[in-house]
Amino acid sequence: MKPIILSSILTVIMAGPVLAEAADGLPMNAAEGDCFARIVTPDAVETVTERVIDTKASFEIREFPAQYETVQEQVLVREGTTVYKSVPAVYKTVPEEIEIEPGLTKTVMKQVLVEPARIFEEQIEPKYQTVEVQRLVAPARQERIEIPATYKMVERRIAKGGTEEWVPILCESNASPQIISEIQTALNHAGHSLVVDGKFGPKTFAAMKAYQLEQGLPVGVLTLSTVKHLGVTPT
Repeated sequence: MKPIILSSILTVIMAGPVLAEAADGLPMNAAEGDCFARIVTPDAVETVTERVIDTKASFEIREFPAQYETVQEQVLVREGTTVYKSVPAVYKTVPEEIEIEPGLTKTVMKQVLVEPARIFEEQIEPKYQTVEVQRLVAPARQERIEIPATYKMVERRIAKGGTEEWVPILCESNASPQIISEIQTALNHAGHSLVVDGKFGPKTFAAMKAYQLEQGLPVGVLTLSTVKHLGVTPT
């Protein structure tokens, strides 16, 4: 691969009649309407590795539902009470000799009280039933979870020194929608996905810079060398 040439645009000029006397490296035979950019070609390019943020630190709120456990409890089904009951008297029949006249007796049956009537109280115990119930162990809550930033290592090219020169570029005066469409098509063939619409927008500009970096071309301006490298013939 060719060495990568980083360029910084210093000045962009559209050629005209007044440039017939141009100095400072501009071509004396520049046609009216031609555009030029003064770029810096570095003497050396140093690649440095830097640690940069990949994703910023953030946080999220997590919801924790309430927690329950199943336990057994005794539930009162019937309350205790006191009942009063009556017991009737108890009798028994026994024979008894009675004298009818002197010297003459008779046996008769007689009711004799064995146990007198009475009232007593009876205690009825309360009745319980074992049931399963849900008991709260921990209430619902929210918790803020901190997500730390992540980092990655990237390479960056730094230009050192350099020389300035004027190079021809495409600009509004010499870049028709047809030429831009051909450039977009060529960038697509080079692996940069673009919509071919004949407009030199931000996505086309980003694809152009990526292509220039890959091919070791001056980066940051649509030079005629880039156009020709793409296989497009500028008009």
